[in-house]
Amino acid sequence: MDLKLLEDFVCLAQLQNFTAAARERLVTQSAFSRRIKALEEWVGTDLVNRDCTPLALTPQGKLFYREAEVILRKLYNCREEVRALGKTSEREIAVAAQNSIAQTLFLDWVKRVERNFGSIYVRLVSEKLIDCVELFTQGHVDYLFCYAHKNIGLPLDDSRFEYTLVGREKLIPVSVPNGQTQEPLFALPGNPAEPVPFVAYTHEALFGKSIDQLLQDKDHRCYVQRRYENPFSHTLKSMVLEKLGFAWLPYSSILTDLRDGRLCRAGDEHWDLDFDIRLYHHSRDSELNRIVLQTSREMDQRNA
Repeated sequence: MDLKLLEDFVCLAQLQNFTAAARERLVTQSAFSRRIKALEEWVGTDLVNRDCTPLALTPQGKLFYREAEVILRKLYNCREEVRALGKTSEREIAVAAQNSIAQTLFLDWVKRVERNFGSIYVRLVSEKLIDCVELFTQGHVDYLFCYAHKNIGLPLDDSRFEYTLVGREKLIPVSVPNGQTQEPLFALPGNPAEPVPFVAYTHEALFGKSIDQLLQDKDHRCYVQRRYENPFSHTLKSMVLEKLGFAWLPYSSILTDLRDGRLCRAGDEHWDLDFDIRLYHHSRDSELNRIVLQTSREMDQRNA
């Protein structure tokens, strides 16, 4: 049996809603329903009463839920112990980081950790948020660097995983300047006759979701024409520099471009979006882990 089916069922039992549980597990509702059905077929009985609202577990489902929680907890704990034994060095860590963080804050973070602890071996995986979360929750990495927005939930169970704030980031709308006036070539808010060309994050990306919310806000009425999309900031930045439209980009990644005049604001601070930068971690009692968390908190205090 696939371990993911147990995790799916525990999530469903806790949220008591197929739609919410599917969203938490990062799958479509139809796919999630099929997975729960597959688990019931493996067990040999119905675990969920689908005829009541809110959803309820059958007596068999309640028993299975209690045991599934125990099994998962034991497996997670065992995995952590085995991984700790398998470490080639007490100075080795594995980190998953969203692409933009890997290109900006991450290097400074590593330098500060080494300043406080000494040289370490770091294995960095830089991917989309969904992929980073999966690596972390499955125990393939020790730490997860990610952005967080106050209005958008992350696909992580905060009751299972702790985090510390490392810093802040701001998304700002930028364009190449008009060569003659140094004003933005593409500027918000646009107008119905001439919508502003917009290179965007995918709708599934955290940045994409936050921008979609902003554009639906009545206080941020604008007229944009979505032309290209990609989940990675550095790709959108290249598109902006090629004069394909404007984009919201992390401020820390474009400081030099703004200073040197290659980019300029496409809208004032009214259009900015604020994010926290979180470091999720597993519960491990080691000197290196203590230094990592202490260093991360110190960075947040400096950036506050």
